[in-house]
Amino acid sequence: MSTEQPESEKSPSADHGTTVASMFDGIAGRYDLMNLVMTWGQEPRLVRRTVQRAELPDAPVVLDLATGTGDIALEVLRSHYGAQITGADFAPEMMEVGKSRPGGDRIEWVEADAMDLPFPDETFDAVTHGYLLRNVADIPTTLAEQFRVLKPGGRTVALETSPAPDNIIKPFSTAYIKHVVPRISALITKTPEAYEYLSATTRGFKTPAQIASLLEDAGFVDVGHETHLFGTLAIHWATKPA
Repeated sequence: MSTEQPESEKSPSADHGTTVASMFDGIAGRYDLMNLVMTWGQEPRLVRRTVQRAELPDAPVVLDLATGTGDIALEVLRSHYGAQITGADFAPEMMEVGKSRPGGDRIEWVEADAMDLPFPDETFDAVTHGYLLRNVADIPTTLAEQFRVLKPGGRTVALETSPAPDNIIKPFSTAYIKHVVPRISALITKTPEAYEYLSATTRGFKTPAQIASLLEDAGFVDVGHETHLFGTLAIHWATKPA
């Protein structure tokens, strides 16, 4: 018997999730290349820095949300011997790409909704994610789920885009995100409309200070962030009280 809800009963968040998942599945084969181009080649460094900010223990148990093709998950495996890593995403085609990467067979891949995680309470030493929060319909619910599945003392760490800060660089960074990125994506991918969406969500996303407030509202402590690429990317971290 099908468990799919009738169209009339589907929530707006479910529709949003389905749309975004389909969009990411459509760009799965070119996603890593586009991330490299969009960050001027800085994506690998930012991924390494994100994992460093997780301050993982020996042989950590880690959940990587919005894992996509597994960049952060694979970096956890590379840098932490004995790590047990679960990569979760709602875009299965993205994870299929990740499974074929070196080390992909050492990750447990799970199709899951970040707002309703299929994991018990207090399971993970850390939760990591890249570019998740701008793509969910309800950030507080998403953060509450991360808080729930973290062990006491565990950390959540996120790499996220940020709207360009008000400084001399803003006109140039905004023009790059708004006009250049979609044009580059048209050359690299067959679905440039996906990067038009990503460009719009980047420009309209919350500031690092607003994300910090949401983390505190969710119950996290030791909340902090650092910015990169002229303030257009930020790494956020927070701890579940011990």
